[in-house]
Amino acid sequence: MPRSRKDHTKRDSEEGAIVNRKRLIIMGMVASIMIVALMGRLFYIQIMKNDLYTTEVNKQRNISIPLSSGRGIIYDRNLIPLTDRTEETIGVIFPQLFQSNRENLSFLSSLTGVSTIELNSRIKRAKHIMEIPMKQELDWNDRRLVNTRGFFVIEKRSRYDTKNLLSHVIGYIGLVDKRGMSGLERSMEDVLAGQGTKSIAAVLDGRKRLLPGEGYTVVNTNKDEKHIKLTVDYHIQAIVEAALDKQESRGAVVVSDVETGEILAMASRPNFNPYNISKHLNSKGDELFNKGIQMTFPPGSIFKIVVAAAALEEGLVDLDEVFFCDGVEEVGNVAIRCNSHSQGGNGEITFQEAFANSCNSTFIQVGQRIGAEKIMEMAEHLGFNHKLNIGLIEEEKGNLPTGDYLKGPAIGNISIGQGQIEATPLQINQLTQIIANGGRRRTLYLIDEVVNNLQEKVEMALLEEVKVQARQFEKEPLKKETIKKLQYMMGLVMQKGTGKGIGEELAKSSAGKTGTAQSTEKGQSVLHAWFTGYYPTDKPKYAVTVFLQNGRSGGGNAVPVFREIVVKMKELGY
Repeated sequence: MPRSRKDHTKRDSEEGAIVNRKRLIIMGMVASIMIVALMGRLFYIQIMKNDLYTTEVNKQRNISIPLSSGRGIIYDRNLIPLTDRTEETIGVIFPQLFQSNRENLSFLSSLTGVSTIELNSRIKRAKHIMEIPMKQELDWNDRRLVNTRGFFVIEKRSRYDTKNLLSHVIGYIGLVDKRGMSGLERSMEDVLAGQGTKSIAAVLDGRKRLLPGEGYTVVNTNKDEKHIKLTVDYHIQAIVEAALDKQESRGAVVVSDVETGEILAMASRPNFNPYNISKHLNSKGDELFNKGIQMTFPPGSIFKIVVAAAALEEGLVDLDEVFFCDGVEEVGNVAIRCNSHSQGGNGEITFQEAFANSCNSTFIQVGQRIGAEKIMEMAEHLGFNHKLNIGLIEEEKGNLPTGDYLKGPAIGNISIGQGQIEATPLQINQLTQIIANGGRRRTLYLIDEVVNNLQEKVEMALLEEVKVQARQFEKEPLKKETIKKLQYMMGLVMQKGTGKGIGEELAKSSAGKTGTAQSTEKGQSVLHAWFTGYYPTDKPKYAVTVFLQNGRSGGGNAVPVFREIVVKMKELGY
């Protein structure tokens, strides 16, 4: 019997109810899953990551004003600080609290030397906090210093100071991440970074305003600090930099202790401002380069020390042997002039006289006797073409020519330190130290030790590695007889040769060699000036190397810098 319409309606109603129940169950399951996921996420955020997000929130609410660099101090040999030397008085302004009325702005202007209009503009532009140096000595009896709302004064220690001594050796740090970018700041990052810091902390509300009643607090994070003690002498370094600045020279000077190999001073010019590195990076100059180690140059007649050493070691020349110079020496199809060319040459001249007066013709003749390969072997033996590994990553190893270049007319340039031969002032100083020290190589080094806050020595594997690398060439490279002859001839340079302009008194107590090297700079032909020497001659103590970029004359310009340094050192009792 067919079902009635009433039966069909009842069945449809029951099926619809079942579908609705299924939908409700599914929706309930989905909702339950979402609630469980949300609860899990809340648990993860509030419990598992509580410390992380609390820290991030606090970062948004806290402002920290560093009062120290947070890096280890770099000291000289006498524990005189070369970094973190000076404290600067800083005014701190909270723009949201500071009332920029005429009275407050006038008071702030009297302290900073900045006009009220400029101050008002800078305060309006400041987002959270503003620091400004105080130019006037503060009168702490003036109650405005403590009663001016939104303004307070702090003493902030600067990483670098205005004297900026040893800047190329020290290097600089990045302004954002505070990591070492060059010099010791870079090479000794693992020692210098992560030190205890001193800062002022201020707490802000959601609108970045100073919370009422919270104010600010001084926060110290004490750690086992490590500092670096160098071999550099602060006073000698100051003398060296003043001597370079006096002549407005571009170049470098290296001073070392003959007996120990300690580097007592290293300066490079032009100098740079460690607080404005972007300016130097965008310039066309080379002020960020440490020319003592980082740039290589042809040594010119300084290299005649190497040629003379090779000839004497092989027994190929005597000091009194006579040569003839007519002012120009032809090697193959290449003609090389002597410095005596305009006078028609030196005529007959002994080897020792040729060394003292830097006769190119004589040394080319001697170089042909020795051969280019033997000269290169001697140069390498004396430290050329090798890094000295004094602890600065930027150090270059220079260059000595090889292969086919050593054949044919290249011997002319090789004999007088030109062509493809390049060296750093540091390598030239090492050469001088070997001769001054009687043939005993005392490898030059810069970093003495790592010390703690009590200035007690701390053993550091990193530092020991640097010292081991530096000692790899420490040996006696030349015969005693050769050294004595080289010392004698370097004395003649000062008494009768190209260095006699130093003056009678110092001519008797110093020895050295001048050099003028032809080169190119930005496509232009230039003459670099060199002088390297030591004093006193009776018991050598200091080796001094002077390099003047485009200085034109070793005897005329580099020797006076040497003289200035030695005279000032003697005045201070060195």
